[in-house]
Amino acid sequence: MTQEIKRADVWTLADYRDVLVVSLTGLDEAYGAVLTLVLHPADGYLDTAISVVLRDPIPCTAIAVNLQQLTARRFDDATYRGTVDPATMARVDHALQAVLDI
Repeated sequence: MTQEIKRADVWTLADYRDVLVVSLTGLDEAYGAVLTLVLHPADGYLDTAISVVLRDPIPCTAIAVNLQQLTARRFDDATYRGTVDPATMARVDHALQAVLDI
């Protein structure tokens, strides 16, 4: 893979699922895995305390209960779609905090 896996990046995996990286940048290199949220098609879910509607880099919804660990190898054939802006990522962080009670 030529692209670094970074926090707040959106990727489309080889199985066509879109994911948002929520783990710290560098964990892929340190542990061979990253933590992601599986993204859902736009307009499928409301913007709530545990779900965040994203407009960019792709229209979708991140739902904090859909947390998934993926091996870094899963990104070898993935397509980088772009990075979520800091304000939206802060909302994703709040949704994760609400779900995980932290």
